[in-house]
Order: sequence, then structure tokens, then C-alpha cells
Amino acid sequence: MNVSRLANGSRVAIIGGGIAGAGLAASLLFNGRARGCALDVRVYESGEPGTIAPPAMLTPECRSRLAALGCRVPPEWRAHELRGVEILSHGNREVVPSSPGGLWVVDGWPQGQGGLALVREVLAGAAASQGARFVQRHVDRVENQPAAPDAPAAVRKNGPLVVRAQGSGERFHAAVLATGAGPSLGDAFFPGFKPAPTVAAVQARLRHASPRLSVTPLARLWLSPLPSVDGLLLLPGAHSVYALAFGATVTPADLCQVLMMAARDGLVEEGFELAALETTRLPYGPGRTLVAPGQLAVGAAAFGHPLQMGLSETLASCSRAAVALLDAGLEGPALERRYVREGLGELLEDSAAGARAVTWLRRAGRRAPQAFLSARNRGSSGGMGGGVLGLSSPTPLALLSSARWAGVRETMASWVRTTVEPLPATIPSLEPDLYYIVDDDADAREAMTQLLESTGARVVAFADELALFCAVARRPPTAILLDVVLHWVDGLRLCEGLKQHPLTRDTRVFVMSGLNRPHVRQRALDAGAEAFLPKPVEPERLLRLLMGHVAAGAPATQPHHASPESSVSDETGRYAS
Repeated sequence: MNVSRLANGSRVAIIGGGIAGAGLAASLLFNGRARGCALDVRVYESGEPGTIAPPAMLTPECRSRLAALGCRVPPEWRAHELRGVEILSHGNREVVPSSPGGLWVVDGWPQGQGGLALVREVLAGAAASQGARFVQRHVDRVENQPAAPDAPAAVRKNGPLVVRAQGSGERFHAAVLATGAGPSLGDAFFPGFKPAPTVAAVQARLRHASPRLSVTPLARLWLSPLPSVDGLLLLPGAHSVYALAFGATVTPADLCQVLMMAARDGLVEEGFELAALETTRLPYGPGRTLVAPGQLAVGAAAFGHPLQMGLSETLASCSRAAVALLDAGLEGPALERRYVREGLGELLEDSAAGARAVTWLRRAGRRAPQAFLSARNRGSSGGMGGGVLGLSSPTPLALLSSARWAGVRETMASWVRTTVEPLPATIPSLEPDLYYIVDDDADAREAMTQLLESTGARVVAFADELALFCAVARRPPTAILLDVVLHWVDGLRLCEGLKQHPLTRDTRVFVMSGLNRPHVRQRALDAGAEAFLPKPVEPERLLRLLMGHVAAGAPATQPHHASPESSVSDETGRYAS
């Protein structure tokens, strides 16, 4: 058999059984059969499945690509159709409408599978019906080991590439990496392999306590809500909301804090619970070295950017890879020319532009939403790459141009502009004798609740912190008792977030902690807390602070034994050394 070109009986290994892996298997077998070439395709479904099942966004182009691969698109996938994406940044917002034909959100969670799993299942079924075999094995490495001249003919005809998976090894003529943007094989795929760079992300599923969920026809992209978060995507489904936050240093605590801010501002419904949360990675530009003799990478392992939410680009790379493997042969230079330069050229350019656009959108600040509309007015994509956020337009290149100009204008305007923070149209009145307690310790919550209620006060106790921002914005209390150690976000960050927003900044916050250390006290005061109370909290001191019998910020020059005020000042931490 000629090892420089795929022929009848050639064996191809696909590493990764997700959308890219199943899509490539279907495309290889479909195109091979059209050329009279029957291939032996093996798909290695490696890696542990995540706890989050993301939904899928299907554009008209994506649905056409699925149909071309022999996939039947179920009519029920059209149950939830978006009319556009709302872009928000620094108080400004604009809606970018979806293209004619609709933007479908496919999702069966929590009753069934997530949308990506449903689409992958359809693709895998199309590939299996054409002869692809799916195996549950984790691939450790791929070795280029041509068989020895004296090896048996059965060994020599099976190709030079050895795929090592959980202690076993099988020979193939070609191997394709389709593992996504997660952990990559790196040099274990081939020496010098440089996949797409990635950026940190956190994803979650929001579920509401009540069965009532008003499904919004808009997805939302909130740009730079926190210094550590470049963007937050909120994608509504029939029974839940999918949330994705991305940024170089984003953490699960960042996502939780932004979600509380979103609930406060009415971007998500009140009363949500985090049903699932996990960290992940997103592609952040094009890979640099994607091809070796008989080997290449597809999908998010090869390119992508955080604003690429549709599946069209991934499926396009699968079809280009299949054509390149079948027509260009297995030699490295031929594959490089046919697959990378001719096949992926536009997609690689778009991924680089999309990653750079994220940086400029952050710099654009309040002008970012208008930058999306300006870019959209330049026209939709006419090439292989689609638009950002699953839309037909704007394209990544058009968005980069508009975002760069908006970023430059915002930077220049900031030199001469006096910042005036926008105030809400209505600010709820403070409710006297209403106190909030946030503590994950049930005994401590109950004890403080009984203590305050004994004085005639009304108390709302929270077992976790997720509902706090929304509650404070709608019913400002007299004061908040906030524990430092909580489930999702620490109390110091919550205090800081409360003090930064005009709806909640005037609320008195008292931070409590069993970590009675000077640096913890100082951090609480720096975050805006009125006082720091070491645990266990002394009831008399707590009541003196809350009921106004003693000023929390008594002058620090008084000696500790001079008066009751100085003892209170010591407990607040303002004199901690």
C-alpha cells in the first residue's frame, strides 16, 4: 500500500470523540466514499466528561453542514429560538439581531443531555452508520514508528503511526487530534506541535427554585463586569441558564460574584441556584504548528476565540481536514499547504482577530456595545468563517476594527472626561430594623437571628451568599452581618462588591470571622466594612454596634481602658497591629 496517500483500507485514528471528532469521522467517511476510498476510522473517546453539559447554538449555516454530513436535525431542536444577543458594558447596552433563519439554542438539560452532547450524538450516529468505530480509551501519545522491513506484512500495511492508549498500541496511516481546548497531548502528539493558545474560563448551570422560568429570546454578553472577567455569556434555555465567564485570571468565585451582580441588575431571575460549576479552557487564537506527516489538529485544538459560540467553524475545519487528507496525501509539506494555508487560512485569521477583539472591547468600555453594531453594519460574512457569538455578523475582523477604534476613542476621552457614575432611576429606601445575616454555619445563624429578633428587629438569614446582592438592591437593610468564609465567594469580596455599586454602597456591613488576625481585620476594613467582629461574636458588643449605642469608628487615639468606645474600636479592628 502507498503510505504517502490514503487508499482503500487505510486506517485513520481520531483522538477525541466530541463534536470535532465525530464530525471529522463523518466527513472523512462521506468524502472517502465519494472518491471510492473505503477507510477504517477509529475514534478514541478520551478524557473524563465534565459535570457541565453546555447547550449548542445552531445557525442556519451550521444546520446545513450537519445535513450535508447525513445528520437528521430533529424538529424539536427549534423549540427555543433567539432573536439576537444583547451586549452590555459599563451601563450601556445594544441588541445585535440574529440573521434570518434563526439562532437555535439546543438543550435538554437538566431532564436530558446538554445541547453539545445532543449534536455530538447525531454526528456520531451518522459516522457510525458509515462504518466509524468509537472506543472508550484514553490516548497517551502518538509515535511515528515505521515498521521494520522484516516485519510481517500485516504489520507493515497498517501504517507508520502508533497510537498508544492505556497500555495498548495500534498502527494507523493518519492520526487527527480533536480533543478541544482542554489539556492537549502537546509533544506527545508530535514533536513541535503547538495547538491553539487557551484562556481560563468558568462555566455554570443556573436553575430556579420555582418551575416558572420566563425564557428570554436574547442571549447576553456582559463585557468586563469585573477586572478579572473579560466577559460573561448568559445563554437561556428552556429550563435553565448557561453561564460562561472568561478571562486570564478568572476563578469560580469571580463567576459567582458576577452572577450576583447580574441578578441585582435584572439580567437573570432572582432565586437561582448554582446546579453545577466547573473550570474549563477556551481557545484564544490560532495554533502555530498544526501539521506533521500524516497528522493534523482540528476544531478548538487548532484555533478559536472566546466569542466563537457557534459550531460552523469547527465543522468547517473537519471538512477541510478530510479533503486535505484524501487529496493532498500524507506528506507534511502537502498537508501544510492544503490544510493550513488553503483550508484554514480564513479561519485562523478570524481566530486571531477574535482574540485581539476581546482585549480592545475591554478598553472600549462603554463604547463596546456600539462597536458591535458598527461592525455589523459593515456586512455579514461571505467566507467560510462565521460571525461572532453564533451570529452571521459581525465577523471577527470587522469587530476588531470597530473595537480598536472604540478603544482608542474611549482612551482619549478618558483623558479629558470627568467620570460621572450613572445612578439607578430609583433607589429603594432603607428599611429600619431590617437585618441580613449571611453565614453558612446554621448554629451561628440561628443564634444571631434569635438575638436580634429579641430586640424587635426583623431578620433575614441566608445560608449562602448567592441571593445577597439581589436582596440588598431591592430591600436595603439597616445592616448586614457577613461571615468571611462562605461557600462560593469569601465575605471580603462580597463586602467590596456591595460598596462599589450605588444601590448598595450605603448599606452598613459588619464582617465576622473566626480568623481573628490583624491582616484579616485590615482587609475587612479596606473592603469597606464598618467593623470587624471576631467569632464567637459577643452579644453585648454586637448590639452596641448595631443599635447605635457606640460609634463603630471611635477615634483611634483613645487608650483601650479609657472608655467603652475604645473597646468597641478594638473589636472593629481599627487599632489592630
